[in-house]
Amino acid sequence: MDSGCPGPRAVAVAGDRIVAVGGDGELRQLATSDTKIVDCQGLTMLPGFIDSHCHMLALVRTLQDLDCRPELARSIPELQELLRSRAQTLPAGRWVRGHGYNDLSLAEQRHPTRWDLDAAAPDHPVRLDHRSGHAAVLNSHGLQLAGIHQGTPDPVAGIIERAPGTSEPTGVLLEMSEFLRERLGNVRKWPDLEAGVRSASRQLLSYGVTSVQDAGADNGIEQWTTFQRLQASGSLGPRVTMFAGAERMGEFLRAEMRWGDGDHRLRLGHVKVMLTCTTGALNPAFEDLCRLVQLAHQAGFPVAVHCIEQEAVRTVAEVFGEQRTAHRVPSGVTRRDRIEHCAECPPELVDLVRQSGATVVTQPGFIYWNGPNYRERVTLSLQPHLYPAGALHHAGVAVAFGSDAPVIAPNPWPGIYSAVTRLAHDGHPVAVGGTGQTVDLDSALRMHTLGGALAEGTAADKGSITPGKLADFVLVDSDPLA
Repeated sequence: MDSGCPGPRAVAVAGDRIVAVGGDGELRQLATSDTKIVDCQGLTMLPGFIDSHCHMLALVRTLQDLDCRPELARSIPELQELLRSRAQTLPAGRWVRGHGYNDLSLAEQRHPTRWDLDAAAPDHPVRLDHRSGHAAVLNSHGLQLAGIHQGTPDPVAGIIERAPGTSEPTGVLLEMSEFLRERLGNVRKWPDLEAGVRSASRQLLSYGVTSVQDAGADNGIEQWTTFQRLQASGSLGPRVTMFAGAERMGEFLRAEMRWGDGDHRLRLGHVKVMLTCTTGALNPAFEDLCRLVQLAHQAGFPVAVHCIEQEAVRTVAEVFGEQRTAHRVPSGVTRRDRIEHCAECPPELVDLVRQSGATVVTQPGFIYWNGPNYRERVTLSLQPHLYPAGALHHAGVAVAFGSDAPVIAPNPWPGIYSAVTRLAHDGHPVAVGGTGQTVDLDSALRMHTLGGALAEGTAADKGSITPGKLADFVLVDSDPLA
């Protein structure tokens, strides 16, 4: 990823930094009797991958909770059987937690309800998280513990689904993760969390992911302290940049913390804003979003906005354009706002995104894993413009890749494959005409390495095998460019 050093054969490291890159002979001259020499046996070295959008602690939960993905539960009765089996292994009153169900993949073509979950585990509170992370289902016991009943009003940005013609909650909750966190608190014990983080770290490192950007919209000082403890215990493998939830920014300001604070193991990143259309209207509204972005900038934070729908992409691009967000901070590092996902971006929006000056952090892995669903359910005219890495890149927009794990696996290679081919896991394109969305392989690799470092403001330290940068490497068994 360093065009200034073509065809290098060796790298020299001192401490945790690269000191030289070049040929075998010239670098061997740097070695002393104490130097450790590693023969990589012809493998290809790449910079460590940077996952520019994931949810680390949620990934940990999925590794410990009941797996309810469509491959394992194709109907509500199959889902009930999984929950029933898990409940039988737990004492009465302990939470049964599952993840990964998809209402569109169930035979019934609907979300399970509280009553479906009650039938499977009547003696336990149950929480079942949708694969998207934007919906959850609680059984009656779980609703009671969360204080949700007929008289509970919908949160501003969320929806408590209710039985037709009544105010009775069905158990289906949309965009209510923060609400549930406040009501239920943390139901996991610290040793379980540490064990889960070790497991997640091993998985990430096995994929070559050495840095992650945790894009949690609920992140506050509590989550920062949790990451600090995990780092101190040695449980946390990859480097972490943690976003600050927009509603929690005040906590960091009171602690006199700003963007970029921390160190190379744990760093404070962008302010995260959720811009959603779940309730039928944009939330926050245009004026409120402008105010949030302005407040964050005044406090020294760049902003990362969650945008899925075309309306959301247009709105945030207009807001960023008005704010003229790309500017220099005293350190000399370019601080840029970000559009997260940019899932629906037809051609008429691409130039608006470019003019906004924002970086787009998108997830081509969704094309790989969800391609068949998109072909079946998304309007044909929109399919070529889903997660449009190619169009954005060719228009001159800075693009970085993330996984959005645990929504999909944090393996970067399926996303790189689909960015280059626009093919799904079944070998078919998402849409005829989508080939204009492809990027070349070198660019795709950059979007998962140097692009990720640029997106978080750490390109001086990460993203390429360059003298002076951190020695974060991955070895792969063949040259991907070949």
